[in-house]
Formats: sequence, structure tokens, C-alpha cells
Amino acid sequence: MRHLLAASSGCCLIAALVLGIFAAPALHAQAKPAEWQFTPLIDDVISRPHWFTGTDGKVHLVYELLLTNALAVPVTVSTVEVLDADSNATLLRLTGPSLLASMTIATSLAPAAVLPTATVGVVWLDVALAAKADAPAFIAHRITIEPVSGLPAWFMSFTGARVAVDRRTPIVLGPPVSGTGWDALGGCCDGPHRRTILSIDGRRFIGQRFAIDFNQLDAQNRPGVGDPLLPASFPTFGVPVLAVADATVAVAIDRYPDMRVGVAPEQISAQSEGGNRIVLDLGDGRFAAYAHLQAGSVKVLPGDHVTRGQQMAKAGSSGTNGGPHVHFQVMDRPSLLFADGLPYVFDAFVLTGQTPPLATMVRYFDTLEPVPISTGNVGPRRNELPMSRDVVTFPSAHSRP
Repeated sequence: MRHLLAASSGCCLIAALVLGIFAAPALHAQAKPAEWQFTPLIDDVISRPHWFTGTDGKVHLVYELLLTNALAVPVTVSTVEVLDADSNATLLRLTGPSLLASMTIATSLAPAAVLPTATVGVVWLDVALAAKADAPAFIAHRITIEPVSGLPAWFMSFTGARVAVDRRTPIVLGPPVSGTGWDALGGCCDGPHRRTILSIDGRRFIGQRFAIDFNQLDAQNRPGVGDPLLPASFPTFGVPVLAVADATVAVAIDRYPDMRVGVAPEQISAQSEGGNRIVLDLGDGRFAAYAHLQAGSVKVLPGDHVTRGQQMAKAGSSGTNGGPHVHFQVMDRPSLLFADGLPYVFDAFVLTGQTPPLATMVRYFDTLEPVPISTGNVGPRRNELPMSRDVVTFPSAHSRP
């Protein structure tokens, strides 16, 4: 009976904290504990942070920090700091506008730093470093919230657990397409691909974390000519899709029609994800996926061996109502969605400019007007990943740097 009473007493103390009964005298009176402390939030990551080198010349450490409100009152996150867990050096500090731009509720894309009780927030982290050598082996997060009435000051800030960083070098690939004017829409690190968390088999996944939608612009920088609802109006439609490496075909699907722009696609499932698609087994637990391929164009079968630069299909609009494009990504399983998205780089391309932000680009795909291209930071690139808004030229199919 004494054991039951003791257990009950302990449960009541914890409940008082979690349920927001802030009059617990023990919490008010004690100093900040040395060994452990109660915290207002639970912090976690979806997967180990991954890194790649972008066209800005910086190394980007990209991952998602989940914050769950453990109190019975709303909590306002005021500061999130990313620390080198060994040196305690601050790698990134988000507060005010920078935090709001990087944080949402898990079920929404709207900026939000206020977490209602039991709500999960996501801090979409992109830690820019000068060089690979600056990437730590472990990171930690120091999180601060706005004061909560009735709770001591030390309760408002805490440092979470150490998180191991995936320090493997990103896989180096050849081009998935060739030619000029390829706009890397939705690329890393703030686009819709990266901010799509899916709940599958009771776990969270972001298979498209580093995905890019390649859309080709014509010589006048137009996304298309003619009826903007017809796939054939876009120069991307019918462009050869190329193997990015010597690899084995893991998945080859060719049974979905090309869709007109704006027509509702069928509900996404394990069978229909990405429409017509090819997934290549690159080895070492990495897979490359191509989606929305043109109906009837897939030339390979599961088990086939392909060589870098080999034409495997043509770009289409199957499984998407957003117009023809080549959706490309790398992940740890042969599925676009039921996987962890992994970084990659292309061994050689030329950066020729940048388009306006994605939200603005919608207008140009609706009207097919020429897209204004800025030309800062252009030139040849090696072993880098095109960033969101980049326009690039890929070399011919079989060329190697």
C-alpha cells in the first residue's frame, strides 16, 4: 500500500506540471535542478541532420526540429539556438522574424511560434556553414519560451538532448536531363517539398526533403507557348529523362495518363505516388526517383541495369495537375513518400541565373509570359545542389566532368 501511495504522489506532482496546475509549491521554491529539469516542451528530430553544398558555396545542414507543448496552456517559443554539442558554440540563432519564418504548426504551412497545448510545432532548420569541416558530429538545441505566469525563470529555457549528424558525403550524380534553361523549382530549403511531413505507418517521413521539380524555360525564358492547360504547351513535355548513374532499376511504372493542368489527380497512394515513375537503386542504401513521366515513354523494367546518361523515359504530367516537369529526388527506400529524403549533388552544371520566388512563379506558368531572370552568382558549378529558384544548364547526356 505504501508503494502505491508513493507512486500516486509522484504521478500527482508530474500531472500538476503537465496539466498546468502551476501552484505546486515544490516547483516554485526549488532552484534549477542540477541533474535534470522539467521542461515546457518536448524536442525531437524526424531524422538525423543531413548536409550538402549549395550553389551559394555554403554547406547546408538541413533537418526538422519537432517541439511538442507539454503544458495545458499555450506556449510561445521565443528563441531556438542550434549548438555544437561538444564545443557549445552557437551555429544558428533564430528569434523574432527569423524564427517566425522558420516555424509552423506541424499540420500547417502558416508561420507560427505559438503552440496550443499538446500541439506539435516544426522548426524547419537550414544551418549554413562555411565548410564541411565546420559540420559538428553532434548538435543540441537551446530553446527559450516567453514567460509563463506562476513558473520560475529557469523553467523558460532548456537545452535538449544531443543529436548525431549524418556526416556522410552526399552522393555525386550526373544530370537527370540535359540542355539549357532548367528551373529548379521547389528545391531546397524552403519549398513545398521540404515542408511536407507525411504520417505513414505511425511515423513521420519527409521523403521529398531535397526534391526538385525541373521545369525547362525556352529561349525567351517562357515556361510554355500556347494553351497553359495543355501539357504539350510546355517545352518540358517529352524531354528525355536520363539515368544519373550506373544503377539497377528498382521500380518502373507506366500506367497513368498525362493530365491537363489544373485537373484533380487521383488520391495519392502507395500505387499512384508520382504517377509514372522510375526508381534507381544507387547502392549503399540510396535510391533516385523520377516522377510524372510521360505516358507510354518508360523504356526500362525492374531489374534492368542502366548506365549514366541512358535515356529511360520522357518528361510528362502523369500524377500531377501542376503541368509537365521532372520531379527528382534521392531517398533511403524505393518510395517517393515512405522514405527519408537524402541530399545529393550534381557533378557538373552551369548556374545561369535565378527566377523570382516560387509564389510569384505561379503567375508565369498561368500566363506563359517570359520569366525575369537575375544573373547574380552565375558560372560553372561542381559537386553542388541547385537551390530553389536556380536556373541551370546541364551538359549533354553522356559527358563527364
